[in-house]
Amino acid sequence: MSPTVTPAQMTAMRETLLNTSGSTPLHERFRALFMLKAIGSDEVVKIVSDGLADPSPLLKHELAYVLGQMRNPLAIPTLEAVLINEQGAHCSMVRHEAAEALGALSSQSSLPLLRKYLDDPAREVRETCEVAVGKIEWDWSEEGKARKANPNFPTIDPAPSSSSTSIPSIRAEMLNRKLPLFERYRAMFALRDFGGASREAVLALADGFGDESALFRHEIAYIFGQLSSPHSIPSLLHVLCNQSEDDMVRHEAAEALGGIASDGIDDEMDAADSKLPDGGVLAILREWAVKMDAPLVVRESCQVAVDMWEYENSTEQFNPLDGVEKAYTTGMERSAANALAAVAA
Repeated sequence: MSPTVTPAQMTAMRETLLNTSGSTPLHERFRALFMLKAIGSDEVVKIVSDGLADPSPLLKHELAYVLGQMRNPLAIPTLEAVLINEQGAHCSMVRHEAAEALGALSSQSSLPLLRKYLDDPAREVRETCEVAVGKIEWDWSEEGKARKANPNFPTIDPAPSSSSTSIPSIRAEMLNRKLPLFERYRAMFALRDFGGASREAVLALADGFGDESALFRHEIAYIFGQLSSPHSIPSLLHVLCNQSEDDMVRHEAAEALGGIASDGIDDEMDAADSKLPDGGVLAILREWAVKMDAPLVVRESCQVAVDMWEYENSTEQFNPLDGVEKAYTTGMERSAANALAAVAA
């Protein structure tokens, strides 16, 4: 059941997301986006789609993600247009997210287009199309139709978890580059399903940061954002601060750290390359949030991550919009279910 909002609230969220004033901070626009995601109406699809005219690759990437998560087929033409990118307005990171969102919506009508881009010049785009094709085909198989969703993770994942139960065997599948990427993703999400309290599963996932595919590494960071496990903090810090790492991976690491909002477990920190400065992880996020020589998507992700951290550690109640509770605006991977519960309360 979607929350009920007034026309005035909807207008306020639209104006915030689309930055009609020209001066809305990025983190406030992200809050508005995830409030709109929880509402999930046809009107929201139109508002979020309008946001894809924005110049920020980070925001456009998140808009495409939300369009996929809302389960509304009205978003398909918009997402397909982003993938096609006829006017050259979207970078490969945004196009990849559009392809992943098409996989989330799982319409068989999108298969011809996704297959067309299996040889796209951008590796992250063609690999995402490969995974999206695998997901749609699996969803429409008898096994897929019979699958029950994991209630602990209400997001639509790029691939369903595999049925393996042993962490060492799942880790081996995830790291096996001879397997199709879709199957390796299934192993990745099977490790995710052990939860953030499983240090063994988290460290197995962290081994995925050694993969040659930036898309694969970015998905590991995304999962760490879902798990919010302190065991993942050392590897996420290493990724964020590694200036030779792909921007797409560093951006996901920043957002994951913002959502975890913790300095982690002292005896897991590697003094050689992960010693925390005064102020801990938050100080690192703040440093990268203002580094003018940092890639824009990394800098903006850290700005959003700082806001997420401050939200998670705040004892005060604040409402970005009248009548909308603070928990409605948690971070990138706080599910729509949590947001709906907060609004209902």
